Amino acid sequence: MPNIELDEEFLNLFFSITNKKVPDTLNLHNMKQQLIDVVDVVKNLNENSKKPIKSNALGNNSSEEEEENSDNTNPAILVIDDLGVITYQLKVLLSRFEMDVDCSQEIYDAVNKFKKRKYKYVVMDLFIPTEREGFILLTELKKLAQASNVETIIGVITASPRKEIEQQCRLRGADFFLEKNNEWQATLLETMNSYINAGKDPEEEI
Repeated sequence: MPNIELDEEFLNLFFSITNKKVPDTLNLHNMKQQLIDVVDVVKNLNENSKKPIKSNALGNNSSEEEEENSDNTNPAILVIDDLGVITYQLKVLLSRFEMDVDCSQEIYDAVNKFKKRKYKYVVMDLFIPTEREGFILLTELKKLAQASNVETIIGVITASPRKEIEQQCRLRGADFFLEKNNEWQATLLETMNSYINAGKDPEEEI
C-alpha cells in the first residue's frame, strides 16, 4: 500500500489549485479514507484476478510484457467529475482494465474531449456541480454518440439516493446508474467488467 500522507495545508492547497471550495462534507479524515479504500479495493481485486492491475498511480504494478504490448488502440473511457480526488479514484479503479482513461472536471471540457475521440465508455458524476448540469451533459453526450453512430456505454454515479434521479438519468440514455454507497468502488468494477466481457469467452475475462 502506498504511503498516503495528507495534512490540512495539503487539503487547502489541493482545492485552491482546482479552484474549488472545500465541501462541507469532505474533511481530512474521509478524504484519507477514500484514498485508502480505493487502494484496498484494487489490491483485493488484483490478488484475485488473472492479470495484474495496470496502474502507475498505485506504484509499478504493470508487468514489463504488458507495458511493451500497450498501444493507443485500446478502447477509451472518459471519467467526468468536478472533484479531483474522485477522478483520481476512478482513474485508479478503471486502470484495472486495458483501456485508456481520460479525465475531465467540467462539462465543456468533457464535451470537447468527447467530440475529439470515440469513447467506448463514459463514467460521470451527476452533480457537476449540480444535477442540472449533469442532466445537460448526459443528454449532450448521448446525442453526440448517436450522431456519430458510436455505441458509447454511459454510466452515472452519484451520492444522491433519490429514485427520481435514477429515472431521469435512464430517460436521458444512461446505461447504468450507481449510488456512491460504502461499496460503490467494487460495484463499479463489477458493472464495468460485465459490459467489457459481454460476449467474450470466459477464459478471456479479466
